[in-house]
Amino acid sequence: MTAFRAAIIALYEGPAYVWIKAALYALLLANFGYYLLEDWSRTSFSLTDAASFYDWVREFNTSLDEVAWFTLLLIFELETYVLDESGWSPSLARIVLSIKLIAFCLIGHTLYVNFTALTEILGPVSASAGSDLCDLADTGQSWLFNLDYTLITSETCDVLPQAPQYWEIPGEPVVTSSAGLDLARRLAWCDFMETAAWLSLGASMEAAIRITDRGVTSGYAVTALGWLKFGLYALILALGIYWAFYGHWVYLWDELLWIFGFAFLEVNLDGWREEIDNEVADDLSS
Repeated sequence: MTAFRAAIIALYEGPAYVWIKAALYALLLANFGYYLLEDWSRTSFSLTDAASFYDWVREFNTSLDEVAWFTLLLIFELETYVLDESGWSPSLARIVLSIKLIAFCLIGHTLYVNFTALTEILGPVSASAGSDLCDLADTGQSWLFNLDYTLITSETCDVLPQAPQYWEIPGEPVVTSSAGLDLARRLAWCDFMETAAWLSLGASMEAAIRITDRGVTSGYAVTALGWLKFGLYALILALGIYWAFYGHWVYLWDELLWIFGFAFLEVNLDGWREEIDNEVADDLSS
């Protein structure tokens, strides 16, 4: 992590710094498009005709979460790199605060959705009425394993994995095997922990920006926030590696992109603190 951060600091004063950040934002936008398509494709398996408006919102919570984080990243970038100590005007500061609160609420909603999904899948699950997947053919149900959905039809039921027992995924017209249920529970834990870690990281970054804006560049609070953020980065990276272990490499790629984006914010904060320290030193020497 130290070498990674040092490499970014080496680019900080160079002309490539802005272009690299622009490329990062472009990649994050591309990732948003991927998640939007993924959320949309999943609805054909996980929602029925009786689904409510909120059911649709829940299915698109990943896309909404991406929008919220992209908004926060842009605001944090402005506050730590463009504005620094000049800050927002009072009227604009109120607008920015409102936008931040909406973004954090969207992320909080994602945490709530993931927590609800976790408690549902960890709770009692019903055994499927069918002892064979072909018994469920053309009933609108789907097979799920490792986040991969397949509609159960007379053509697909014979080629899908056979198991002695099938289980219904709570709240979805979906069945899986005992191994699939166990994996779904572990991935649900990953979803919840990842969202909680990112929400904590966002709150920590907001706290770091606020105390820096007050002229605090060192001390217990700065050190504690630094170690807290380092621990959260490590947890998020570990979860990304876990996703990749089960073949979800795009999730690891997404984690790396966002960690890279926050690494720029950390460098911005270091530069801002250095400016404040230099100003204080100049005032003392004059």
